[in-house]
Amino acid sequence: MAQFVNSNERSQTNGQDGNRFPGEQQRNPSPAGLNGNPFPSVPNRSPFPGAPGGNFFQPGPYGGNVFPPGQSGNPFPVGMPEQKFPGGSNGTAPLADAPEISTGGTTGQITRVISARRSTRRQWRAFEISLTLIVDAILLYVAFFTAYTLRYKLLLGSELIEYLRINVVGGIEKDRSASITTFSSLAIGIIIGGLLIFILRGMYSIRLSGNLVLQMRQVVTSLTLGLSLLIAYFFVFPSASSSRLLVPFVWVCAIVILCLGRLVLSLLMGLLHSLGLGETRLLVVGSGRLGKMIMQHIAATPNLGYSIVGFLHDTHEPVGDFGRFRTLGTLDDLATVIRTFQVDEVIIALPSELHQQTIRSVRLCERLGASFMLVPELYELSLSRIDMVAIEGIPLLGIRQKQINTVQRAIMRATDIVGALLTLLIGSPIWLCFALLIRMTSPGEVVFSQPRVGADGRLFKCYKFRSMYKNAEQMQAALLEQNEAQGPLFKMKDDPRVTPIGKFLRRTSLDEIPQLFNVIRGDMSLVGPRPPLPREVAQYEEWQKGRLAVKPGLTGLWQVRGRSDLSFDEGVLMDLYYIENWSLRLYYHILLRTVPAVLFSRGAY
Repeated sequence: MAQFVNSNERSQTNGQDGNRFPGEQQRNPSPAGLNGNPFPSVPNRSPFPGAPGGNFFQPGPYGGNVFPPGQSGNPFPVGMPEQKFPGGSNGTAPLADAPEISTGGTTGQITRVISARRSTRRQWRAFEISLTLIVDAILLYVAFFTAYTLRYKLLLGSELIEYLRINVVGGIEKDRSASITTFSSLAIGIIIGGLLIFILRGMYSIRLSGNLVLQMRQVVTSLTLGLSLLIAYFFVFPSASSSRLLVPFVWVCAIVILCLGRLVLSLLMGLLHSLGLGETRLLVVGSGRLGKMIMQHIAATPNLGYSIVGFLHDTHEPVGDFGRFRTLGTLDDLATVIRTFQVDEVIIALPSELHQQTIRSVRLCERLGASFMLVPELYELSLSRIDMVAIEGIPLLGIRQKQINTVQRAIMRATDIVGALLTLLIGSPIWLCFALLIRMTSPGEVVFSQPRVGADGRLFKCYKFRSMYKNAEQMQAALLEQNEAQGPLFKMKDDPRVTPIGKFLRRTSLDEIPQLFNVIRGDMSLVGPRPPLPREVAQYEEWQKGRLAVKPGLTGLWQVRGRSDLSFDEGVLMDLYYIENWSLRLYYHILLRTVPAVLFSRGAY
């Protein structure tokens, strides 16, 4: 069976233990070999869910075939026989440090498979742009027709029209009815001019499923520019057959209608991406904090259409997965991974000390035809904190200290108190019912208090509805071997210590309602890292202690993006991102996302 090998691997050509270069350790690239692991730098690891060992060709998303469609473990399209390399080599294709793309043999066949996929993606992108152009043209006409209807049908003779006629166009335009055919040339000019401005301003280079705020801002600024040009045209070339007063109506209607159109298109594309259409296979190069943050943010927005196949390890730490993200090898395996997984885009997130590896990765992506993006290390500082000045053409970057000012702090504290009081008062009948059920179904107190670690390491009493039996703390020691959580946490999906009513409370997060009293007292906030136990903090690594820099909260990024479904390290990185990029917008964004997270009980147990 044909198989790829690492860029450091060599085919057997000179009889020295099957190794072209003396002194270099021989590797086994074939799935039929010792352990079937195509990435020698990684312990036996399956790149596909459900694939045992390190065998690439066990059951996976394509029914056991890396490259759909294939048969009997052949990673090539139907009709292509399984190939062997000349000279009787064991089906291995050597890759140089900067591999050439061959047009013959197995490498050429796989190149054609990858090229076919990328051709399909280009067609999808062309379809997306064409669809957007057609929709924009239709919406511009709808906006013009709506503006005409408002101006000459619904508001004809109204006080608003009279006010605008006198104060906007100086009273030179008479308020009388006119046929829409009178303005046909104006309508055509607005549609063509609007599309040209959109094209020149790069609106169609923005992914429909991408930043919706950016798309709407582009719509508003482009239409405003078009309005300015149209006003200038009427000033230079006045025409009796055109209505100056119609133009501002067109401007307002176009902004509203096109923004709504972009919203619908964005939702539609997000739905298609979630169904696997137009999906972009993404590889992250880098296993440091930067690469991990990138993977988390992309995974949190599936409507973007990215499917993360995994990441490449770049540090001296032991190779291993990062929560739900799989490591596929080291930097030396980049060419192998791009080809094997048919990677569409590569995000290179390497630290500055690996500058040469960054350059090599870029050149390798160019050689293999994979799109790539570079993430500067300044990303961790947030671009909103970067000041740039120039002295004689030399750019200088400065970093502003991130501080919460008094007004922001007051607004956040007011929101905490008002939100906690309203929740307690409005839901008080429900909370009393839960208290009665807890008292009736198991012995012990209704509200359980426990010491937790707050801001700057200060201890405080944290309150919760009791969801476990009275001797739960003593039972934990016997259950340590069944711990399903990583790091210092202890979690079990089917914890025998949890009471029947407690299971419901924990799944819906309603056991944390009494912590609203902690919020009112000032020990906690509505949003922030969850308060840890002292024994957990004692096991923290130094970088993990950064989550103790602010007040703990009832909810946070960790909670709205998966809770127990995420590993401890993933959750801590999300907490640190919230702390380092705090803003009222992010604070309220997390509060709003908490509602569906609680309703759907994602990752709660």
